[in-house]
Amino acid sequence: MNHHQAPILEAIAQYLELDHAPFYMPGHKRGVGIDPEFMALLGENLFRLDLPELPNLDESITKAEELAADAYGSDCTWFLVNGSTSGIAAMMLAVVGIGDKILMGRNCHKAAIAGLVLCGATPIYLETDYNSEFDLDCGVTPSTLQAVLEANPDVKAVMLVSPNYFGVCGELKELVAIAHSFNIPILIDAAHGGHLRFHPDLPIDALTAGADVVVHSIHKMGSSLTQTAMLHIQGTRVSSDRLDQAVQMLQSTSPNILLLASLDVARRQMVLQGQELLQTTIALSNYGRSQINQISNLHCLDHIPNLDPTRLTVMVNQLGKTGFDVDEIFYQDLGVMAELPTLSQLVFVVSIGNTAADVDRLILAFQNLANQKRKKTLPIPPIPKMPKANLKLTPREAFFSPNCAMSLESASGRICTELISPYPPGIPIICPGEEISLEVIDFLKLIKDAGGVINGCSDRTMATIKVVI
Repeated sequence: MNHHQAPILEAIAQYLELDHAPFYMPGHKRGVGIDPEFMALLGENLFRLDLPELPNLDESITKAEELAADAYGSDCTWFLVNGSTSGIAAMMLAVVGIGDKILMGRNCHKAAIAGLVLCGATPIYLETDYNSEFDLDCGVTPSTLQAVLEANPDVKAVMLVSPNYFGVCGELKELVAIAHSFNIPILIDAAHGGHLRFHPDLPIDALTAGADVVVHSIHKMGSSLTQTAMLHIQGTRVSSDRLDQAVQMLQSTSPNILLLASLDVARRQMVLQGQELLQTTIALSNYGRSQINQISNLHCLDHIPNLDPTRLTVMVNQLGKTGFDVDEIFYQDLGVMAELPTLSQLVFVVSIGNTAADVDRLILAFQNLANQKRKKTLPIPPIPKMPKANLKLTPREAFFSPNCAMSLESASGRICTELISPYPPGIPIICPGEEISLEVIDFLKLIKDAGGVINGCSDRTMATIKVVI
């Protein structure tokens, strides 16, 4: 296909010259009703192109999605304006329903748990491999998947994350082959992997590995606007009609055409220039890694199999500070903002939008930090192993159960009705339907006291938690 095209961009550009009386939504009528200060900040064309699906745009969107399917190697692709969150829920609704079993890595994003509430399926959580040296979740191993599938022959689907927030992709091709040997579809949350297909030095992408349904957040590592994603399907294990129905249920009926156009041009850019752009990106990340590794008491995540080299993870616990401490210093004093702080590390996303000056500033920030007076070394705190969570109710059952709030300290042994996650990365510590353990309570308090952000609890202070009555 001709990937020099950008059908949506070409269609909306024609509307800049359109002279008509607009009696359609949105209500600002191509910017006429916009607050003047807002207009001055963002520019006139942005609002003139904030359009609904006017005549000829439907055809352009269809053509753009066909080009995306060709670019990513899928049979069919949907553009999403509600993020990968909507794609994750859609793929789940397409394959499982109330009473069905689905295997899921316990390192799944909170969106997958929300998907369980919607579809009513029963999760069987897969234990993930843990690297204690780097305080790193390495995902589900092939041997774990094989064993759990053999023990649960009535499972309807497998859902895994690859790559995870730290860029670990796991043995994806082997995992797909195992699921398919049981004739079970495998769904991949590849929100962080939309770039992998476009450079030979990056780990294998989920579609090339043979996954049945894959979601990519194109805005994470590509150049589309925030909130945009693509959902892909290949093969016949999952019904494309069923998936399309699920997408239509979850997707906004008023998709912003600027978001859709950004997906269109991001696809064009990656197909035509992706390898060159990613070559520079990989080189920048590797340079940053090599320089930071030379700084005393710092060490970057490396030598991990199937690791995306564009993801730069720095262990900071040897500085006597938590990742939350360092993140605040970087932001307030040194002009650097990380993607993700944890108790023991900082994660930096190096993408096609970063420059050599960005990486030099990052290196300089770490040099300045290392020269500060060091406190005693902080050990990596113990992390509760999520697969040990005791599921008492399905997430849907727990969500709809009568509940009450009780103090976090006294909630041990009760069934949680909330989805509680440090965010980012949005990996749940406790899910609806699980029994709350002392270990989880201690870990939540540890994250809170260290300055981390915890998402999903109705009581933002984390003094109380909602449990089934």
